[in-house]
Formats: sequence, C-alpha cells, structure tokens
Amino acid sequence: MKKIYLLAVIALMSQLSFGAELFVRVLRQGTHIATAYNQTQTNSTNIFRFFDLPGGNTYIQITDQQYGTSIYNGSLNLAWNQRAVAEIDQNGVFKIIQTVNIVSTNWYTSTPETVVSNPPNNGGSTYSDGSHEPAFLKLLEMIKSETFDSNKLEIAKSYANKTQVSAQQIADINKTFTFDSNKLDWAKFAYSKCYDKANYFLLKNTFGYESSYSALEEYIEGQ
Repeated sequence: MKKIYLLAVIALMSQLSFGAELFVRVLRQGTHIATAYNQTQTNSTNIFRFFDLPGGNTYIQITDQQYGTSIYNGSLNLAWNQRAVAEIDQNGVFKIIQTVNIVSTNWYTSTPETVVSNPPNNGGSTYSDGSHEPAFLKLLEMIKSETFDSNKLEIAKSYANKTQVSAQQIADINKTFTFDSNKLDWAKFAYSKCYDKANYFLLKNTFGYESSYSALEEYIEGQ
C-alpha cells in the first residue's frame, strides 16, 4: 500500500513539476558548444538556454568549437521549477548569478516569479539592476523630456547600442512611451542587449494591453 502511495505521489509531482532550466553566458570570444545533461547547443552569441532539465545533479560542459578545447567541465545541482542563471568567465570559472523560481501557467508559458541574487562572495558585489545608476537616471530624464515616442526610441536605442542594459532598465524606459506599438518595438530591440534576460518578465506591467506582452513573449520564443 505504501509503495502504491509513493508511486502516486511521484506521478503527481511529475505532473506539477515542469523541470529545471539553465541559462549560461560564456564571457569569451569565439563559437562554443554547450552541453547540459543530454542537451547540446552551439551558437556564436555565447548565450545558451536549456529547458526541461531534470532536477538534481546535472552535468555541464562548454567547449571551444574551433579548437576543441574544454572551457568548463563540471556539474550543478538544479532544483525543480527553478532557473539557474550563470556565467563562465575567460578563465573557465563558473559562477551562478541568479536563481529564479518558475511558475508554469500552461504547457507553453512559464513566468519567472522570484529572482534571487547571490550574496557577495569574498567581498564581491551583489547583482545590480542598474536602475539607480546616476548615468541611467540622467538618460531616463532625457527620454522623458521628449514629446514624441519616435525621439524617445531613437535615444533609447542609441544608448542600448553602446552598452548592455538590465531588464529593469528596459522596463523603466518602456514606461516612458505612450503607445504599446513603440513599447513593443523597444522591448524587442532591447532583448538582445539585455544581460539578465531571466528578468524580462518585469516588462509585463509596462504594457497597456495583454496582447502586446503576448506578442513580446512570442518574439522571445523565436530567438
């Protein structure tokens, strides 16, 4: 009887759990091959997104495609319904930046619920969304001073072309636009410039219409 009950619990948990996720950015030039568990990806953007990974100890390998050299080889303990966001520096040092709890609303949509930034390590700094940086605040005031969305877009895109931006910064800029069409234009453009894409859900409340955010989600799914 206990065995049947245990199997039933396991079956129920498998239905309620939507797997673990791992987002990894390699901070070095070149094209790399990334493997997590039994999934393998390769691209020149050096950003890899793995979905539907099993919870528990997961094998990870990063290899330089051109030279075949191993950049990183190790394992990571992943939690069910949680996304781990990590970076691998030029020396092959693997570092978790954030962990994000995932809430799946249906079989094709998952929404990050809580972002957990790692505490300082040996005097290191905590994660910052950049929204209170003096330079960004000045930029935001400049954008707000413009009357037309077209001018705001031009300033925002020019800024994002010169530096990476956070999801919170992108959301703050999105709030300055009058029309959802321009908000969507900016959100799509800025996605490739965002260094913490796991937090892109912060843009949801910046749109006037749910359909606009749905269009953004569809765009992201295609990347």
